Amino acid sequence: MATKVEDPLHGKKGAIVSRGSSKILYSLPQDDILFAEFRPEVAINGKKVFRIKERPRIASELQAFIFAYLETYQIPTHFFSQSGGEFLVKRLNIIPVAVTVRNLASQSFAKRFKHFKSRQQLDFPIFEYVLKDESGDFLVNDTHLYALQILSPDDFRTMNRLASKVDAVMKSFFERRGFILVDITMKFGKHKGMIILGDEISPENITVIDNATGEEISVANARDSREASKQYQLVYDRVLPSVKRKA
Repeated sequence: MATKVEDPLHGKKGAIVSRGSSKILYSLPQDDILFAEFRPEVAINGKKVFRIKERPRIASELQAFIFAYLETYQIPTHFFSQSGGEFLVKRLNIIPVAVTVRNLASQSFAKRFKHFKSRQQLDFPIFEYVLKDESGDFLVNDTHLYALQILSPDDFRTMNRLASKVDAVMKSFFERRGFILVDITMKFGKHKGMIILGDEISPENITVIDNATGEEISVANARDSREASKQYQLVYDRVLPSVKRKA
């Protein structure tokens, strides 16, 4: 579980460190801890913006539980603490690569690769890496990352090992809540020289199938804000009530 220190806020948040597509990070008096403020709006691939009902509260509670849960499996994350609207994370040097692990072929993946049918179980999980920089998003492999000096071979293996473990843990996690995990996208960063899981694990960067309805849940592929809000709430309702019942 995340380690706490005494009063990292000291009564206030500081200057904006970064303004992302889904949250704003603020500095704090404790230099290696940041205050994360989830936004009501979320930008998907820079092409569409959804306003998700109650997202700041829902996202904060979901992230706190999911990251704390992953840490019980010895998966290091950037999560530090959460209380109400206060969500604190460790400051990371972000690795500009999104790692997607695919267990089944999603609708969008099946459109790219005609060899697969939508929802087809993959014989082996597929790992995809997208380099994100000012000029765009680029599908890359490990040798690109070595040549660009973004990651060393050892760092790449560590990132891959963590991504594989997160996928395995979250598959079981969602299965117990009535979902099949189709794919999951993760981002990592370095904290005090160690690679750890960062960003979010949320309905925005997973695809799941609802066993009850057969519906494919993916906020990134939602048609509008109403559908995105409904999907977010469904995942929240399945995850958080189970916590309260077990408490």
